[in-house]
Amino acid sequence: MARRVERKYEHGTHVAEYVSEIPPLGEDRKTIFLPDTEVDRMVELGGRTLGIFLTEILFPLGERFGDEVWEIAKKAMYEVGRRRAASLVRIMKINDLNDARCLGRIMDIEDNNSGVRGEWVETGKKRAVKHEYECSQAKAYEKCPRICSVLLEAMEQGTFDELGVKVKKPLITKILPGGDPYCEVVVELED
Repeated sequence: MARRVERKYEHGTHVAEYVSEIPPLGEDRKTIFLPDTEVDRMVELGGRTLGIFLTEILFPLGERFGDEVWEIAKKAMYEVGRRRAASLVRIMKINDLNDARCLGRIMDIEDNNSGVRGEWVETGKKRAVKHEYECSQAKAYEKCPRICSVLLEAMEQGTFDELGVKVKKPLITKILPGGDPYCEVVVELED
């Protein structure tokens, strides 16, 4: 059974039908037909597309203009981290900024939203460590692993700084695109 969504806006109406199989374009040329797939599958596809997008932009820019590109991108990602901090705290119910695993809930939502799967191998209050075994972007990032080691690191740092939390660096200590067996995120509170 198809799932139909209709949403009215001031200037028109969005109509989408989620179906198990996309029909050929026929008489109904207005309805948007989309595959009714699992959310995980769509997240993975979006994540992979983002990975390809970032790699294909940043790799040639970095090759041509060097570290200046990475410094500019790092500042931008740091700002992204700062700007999202309050929302993440609210959405993920991060109620103890002195608990590393509670702060690690930031990684939980990021991973969920980008097709990353892993587990917490340490869950202490002062130090929490997550191993991420599967990442929809990993293959694309093999061409440009600095996206993980520089940009994602900067975003996390911006988030923690905005929250007033001091964590040891680096936060990201291993990355799949760099040849490690998993990505490793270490949230370790400074004394």
